[in-house]
Amino acid sequence: MKINKNEIVQKVLDLIAKRQLLGETFPEMTSNRIDALSDSIVHELKDFLPDHPEQVDEVVSWNLEQNLTHW
Repeated sequence: MKINKNEIVQKVLDLIAKRQLLGETFPEMTSNRIDALSDSIVHELKDFLPDHPEQVDEVVSWNLEQNLTHW
């Protein structure tokens, strides 16, 4: 599976939108912050995906949560 940064950015945005629809509030997520988060996810997936391609959404979700907690 090839990792496409644009797809990862879209997954991050979709996850944020989904969680907002469920009533969760988020700090400001600038395009630079989302870009940096997506770069981090892409880097992690390059090592992780060959063994676990079905877990992309879990990796995106975990990284978003870490970013929100430690930013």
